[in-house]
Amino acid sequence: MNIEQEFFDAYVALHRPYINKANNVLSTYDLYSSQWLILKDIAKHGTTTLVDVSRRRQIEKPTANKVIKHLLELGLIESTQGEDRRVKHLAMTDEGSRLFNEVSGKMQEMQQDVLRHLSEKEVEALIRMFKKMNV
Repeated sequence: MNIEQEFFDAYVALHRPYINKANNVLSTYDLYSSQWLILKDIAKHGTTTLVDVSRRRQIEKPTANKVIKHLLELGLIESTQGEDRRVKHLAMTDEGSRLFNEVSGKMQEMQQDVLRHLSEKEVEALIRMFKKMNV
C-alpha cells in the first residue's frame, strides 16, 4: 500500500466515528452535524445569506436550503428579506445563540476527549498540515 492510500484510509477511518460521536452529542438538541456546521457558520460570520453559507461550507444550495429550513423551524435562526427580494438574510435568534453556546461547550468536551492522546503541539502540527493540503 502506498503512503497516500494509507493516509486517506486513516482519515476515512477517523471521519465516520467522529461524525457519529458528534451526532450523539447533537441529537440531544435535535441537531445533526450538518445543521451544527451551518449554525456554527452563522454564529461565526453573523448575518449572512444562503449563498454565502453554501459557498463557505462547500455544499450545494439545495442542501444548504434544506438544513436552513430546519434551523428556521427550530427557531434557532431567522430570515429577513433583503433589499433585493431574491436575497434573504439569515441571523441567529436569541434562542439560537443560547443553544449555540451550550452545544459549543458539549462539543468542545467531546473534541477534547477525541484528542486526549495528542499533545497541543501535535494538534497544532496537524492543523497546519491539513491547511496545507490542496483538495
